[in-house]
Formats: sequence, C-alpha cells, structure tokens
Amino acid sequence: MRPFKRSLLRRRQKRLDFINERRICLKADSAIIHSDATIENLSNQPGKISIGENSHVRGMLIVHRHGGSIRLGDHCFLGPQSIVSSMHDITIGHRVMISHSVQISDHTSHSLDPVERHQHFLQIICDRQPEDWSQLPGVRSAAVVIEDDVWICFGCTIMKGVRIGRGSVIGARSIVTHDVEPGMLYVNEVHPRLTPLSGGQRTGDGGELD
Repeated sequence: MRPFKRSLLRRRQKRLDFINERRICLKADSAIIHSDATIENLSNQPGKISIGENSHVRGMLIVHRHGGSIRLGDHCFLGPQSIVSSMHDITIGHRVMISHSVQISDHTSHSLDPVERHQHFLQIICDRQPEDWSQLPGVRSAAVVIEDDVWICFGCTIMKGVRIGRGSVIGARSIVTHDVEPGMLYVNEVHPRLTPLSGGQRTGDGGELD
C-alpha cells in the first residue's frame, strides 16, 4: 500500500475513533464520515444527529446547544464545504445528493436588532453558547425537509421553513426561500447585463459597478 493511501486511511480511522469515543452522532455502520468532514453536536446528545446506511459526509453538520436536530437518510452524499446547521429540525431523505458549497439552515442565526445581535456575538466569543431560546431574542427558526431523491447542485442556499419535494433538482447557486413541489427543476432567474468596456472603465451606465 502506498504511503499516501496509508496516511489517508489512518486519518479516516482517527476521525471515526474520535466520533465513536465522543458519541457525537448516531451513525450507521456502513456510513462513512470522511476526513474532511466536521460534526459539531453542541447539544451533547448523540441522537440529535443521525446518519443513515451507506451515506457519505464530507461537509459540516452542526446542531446547536439550545436546540436542533439533523437526520440524514440512507445513500446520501454531503459534499465538501457544505454546511447543514440546525437550531430547529432538518430532515434529509434517502438518496439525496448535496453537492459542494451548499448551505442548509433552519434558522436566522442572529437578531435583526443590533443590540441583541451584539450580545449574541459576545456570548459566542466567550465560548458561552446559548443554553435556551430565551437567550436568543429576535432569532427565528422553522423546520427544513428535503424529501427522497433530491439533487441540490453546488453553491445553493436552502433557507428555514422550506420543503423540497421528492425527486426535485435545485440548480447551481440557487437560493430557495419557499417550498418546491415534487419533480421540479428549480433555478433562480439570472439576467446578466453586458456593457462594453472602454479603457478599463464601464461605459453606458454612468460607470457604476452595482
């Protein structure tokens, strides 16, 4: 066996040993958590994150201390640099493909009020994650459901309260804020504006870059 492959296998085993020792999630024996994956279960309850049979995780799964759960079904793939973050509940069905750099969140993260937002920031940097919702005024959450056989292409963002129907495909870079019916191709409309350049400056629209 080549040295690189041996090193890769050792890193993967260390990751699995750490996960099993800390019991930070419930993982089917056939599921694989790759060396580039991260699991942050701040609730310290292993059942809050579950990974089904033959699923592969290369991104990040986060459950917060004050609430949240993530259920990943069988034969799923979570790509590198993708983040699934839960304060409420995120359910991902079977045979779901999630490409790289996808963001799935069931919450708003912070308050719109600047004072409340700053207090939350101070809690985080002092390593005092909120223990319950009373410490997060202004933050909102709603469950996310991704049904079986969905494909989410790279760079997408799935917002709180969304249900994506079975067999649907979410086109690259899309932002999903409302439910998607089963069997749909969802693509955000893009209207590029092409303007001639003259001497390195944008012309024809006052020279503004917006």
